Amino acid sequence: MLESDVKITSMRLYADILANAARHGWDYTPESIVSGSKRHFEEMKLQLNDAGYEIVPVGTRLYCKRLDKLALR
Repeated sequence: MLESDVKITSMRLYADILANAARHGWDYTPESIVSGSKRHFEEMKLQLNDAGYEIVPVGTRLYCKRLDKLALR
């Protein structure tokens, strides 16, 4: 999975968490929101890794033996 896709998904989920908290009267400082967003992203990556997914940075060339053989033809 591309790290950018994981980041986008994490940001959307974290926004939902914050919206739900706001509906219940919770208020967070901008610093705690940024910190929580980073923590949510890192925890999401760990959970995906534990589930067997590999998170790769944008620009990484993904290796697929079968496709490499086709490209050589």
